[in-house]
Amino acid sequence: MKVKKLLSVLLCVTVAVCCLPIGAGADGAHEWEHEVKTHYAGDCGYSPVIIVPGIMQSQTYVRDKSGNDLMTSDGFPIVEGMDMSFMFDTVKLKQELKDAVPSILRSILKRDRDGLFDTLIGIFDESFSDHYFNPDGTRVNDVAVDEYWYSLEETKKVPDRSYNYAKGYGTDDDGNTLPTTKYEYQYDFIEKQVDITAFCEKAGYDHAYYYSYASFGNILETAADLNEYIDMVKYQTGHDKVSLVFISLGGTVANTWLADYIDTSEIDRIILAAAATDGSYLLSDLMDDRSTLGDGSVIYNDLIPNIVNLAAEEYMALAYLGNAVARAIPQEVFSDFLEEALSRAINEVLAKLMRNCQSMWALVPSAEYPAMAAKYISDEAHAVLKRQTDRYYNIQLGAKERIKELNDEGVDIFCVTGYNLELPAAVEHFRLSSDEIIQAASTSIGATFAEKGKPFGSDYTPAIDSSYIDPDRLVDAGTCALPDKTFFVKNQSHLKLQSSVNDVIGLCVALLTDRSIKDARNENGGYAQFNEYRDLSRIESLMRRYNENELAGKNGAVDAAYEKAVALRENRVWSQSETAEVERELYTAMEKAKMLGKNDDSSFVKYTLLPFLLKVTKFISDVFEKIFGGNDYWLFFIPLI
Repeated sequence: MKVKKLLSVLLCVTVAVCCLPIGAGADGAHEWEHEVKTHYAGDCGYSPVIIVPGIMQSQTYVRDKSGNDLMTSDGFPIVEGMDMSFMFDTVKLKQELKDAVPSILRSILKRDRDGLFDTLIGIFDESFSDHYFNPDGTRVNDVAVDEYWYSLEETKKVPDRSYNYAKGYGTDDDGNTLPTTKYEYQYDFIEKQVDITAFCEKAGYDHAYYYSYASFGNILETAADLNEYIDMVKYQTGHDKVSLVFISLGGTVANTWLADYIDTSEIDRIILAAAATDGSYLLSDLMDDRSTLGDGSVIYNDLIPNIVNLAAEEYMALAYLGNAVARAIPQEVFSDFLEEALSRAINEVLAKLMRNCQSMWALVPSAEYPAMAAKYISDEAHAVLKRQTDRYYNIQLGAKERIKELNDEGVDIFCVTGYNLELPAAVEHFRLSSDEIIQAASTSIGATFAEKGKPFGSDYTPAIDSSYIDPDRLVDAGTCALPDKTFFVKNQSHLKLQSSVNDVIGLCVALLTDRSIKDARNENGGYAQFNEYRDLSRIESLMRRYNENELAGKNGAVDAAYEKAVALRENRVWSQSETAEVERELYTAMEKAKMLGKNDDSSFVKYTLLPFLLKVTKFISDVFEKIFGGNDYWLFFIPLI
């Protein structure tokens, strides 16, 4: 985890003054009166945009009841945001684990699984305790969100509070401790979360705003505050209308705001990008302790490749090999251990965060809510929280019809959704078509999807007609709220939205800036309604090297491959296979021309050997699956012995 030491008392005080939510008055109201820029009104051609981000994309500092930041052992504040590791005191956690080693070893030697879990869960519990909620939905500790009641232009000038804490991962030439995070200014953090540079370069950084809020909080309150934020943006820019982009958890904010607060006269365009309009089965399965860890067919065939694909897909060959190795562990040991560990972690630790937090309940799919609410929050202690979650549930039930209604009234709403990936294999609903975090039926507002890799049969009847079904017959757009204004991106991961700057984010920017794009089917600016995720990172890296080293004109084959890469990047119909081929051609050409670095793999290793190893290990895994199914080796060999 990246945690920090205090640089100096003076610096800390300065940052505390500069970076508290600007203008928060004694009554909690925001003071945002600034000079009105009326010269933009109806003049510049672009409406200002407000980004409503997703979970953990706002920096939320945990505080005690006196308003002091809770600090780690080495002087870094506890923060919900940046990444999960900043939420914990890892120095203390490591020490507690070290101190617990004798107890852990005794439990292992005695085969005392309960004792082992008691020790580990106790440490886990203490680590999460700063983030717990009370049964009534209030937090055990207070929080303060870094808010931006000004444009991205202003965020470039305001130091980010996190930058001024350092843990000591490195020092400068004079031996001074360097900051652990790289967010020197608030803009640096925002750009890392959602990079809309392309929009800012067209419309201006003073036309872009980032609405931050506590991910673990109350969506009903967040939506109410958004209304004031819109007024502020209109006031500062002089525009009568704004556009909004709701991302991920932001979809729950959208549901509430569209139901209770929207003034259609002040809205230009709305984009729902990977937005959880009907929650996520990943969250509801975790909250309800529904895992697949007792299913041998999952733990021996799906679990390891699925997790590796989420975290580091370059190691997929090892992941499939891991399936073969895992079968050496008896199923009753493997699955029982994992199942009990996850169950105790959820029920004894995470439940005090998830089951008592309104925003987490907003991520429960509507089909799951009644039974789960009756099970967990129907007692008197949860009465206040349940009134809030019931309110959101009723909004959620009507979200699809509300969006259709607003669209019919002339509100310009678009939807962008990824599909054909699985949720994490540890949860019950993992086979639903998704973007790896949210099921695609939620992010598409009701489209119909085939199970991953299993197309609709010949007897499937389209909701409208066959033109609304993708070429692979995996999605029927005809059943979603906006069948003519929803873009689908096959194999687009929720975790790779930020890296899709040229594609998915580029599409969103085009929707915000190109008025000729009116739908996803005909007047779509060249973007296919059914597109495919592609990874341009390696091509972009090679193109930067080509330009930075002024390689143009030095080798004909390299120049030709580079031009293909440029054309590919500009193409608005995306193909992963075409991308892979163009990348291979450019990489190989630069290798032959000796334009690659010493640390670059050879083209043979990268494009021949590694893919071959992946095919071999997957083949072995598939063969073992056919032979052993969901069993370990022992269940097969013991009868023979």
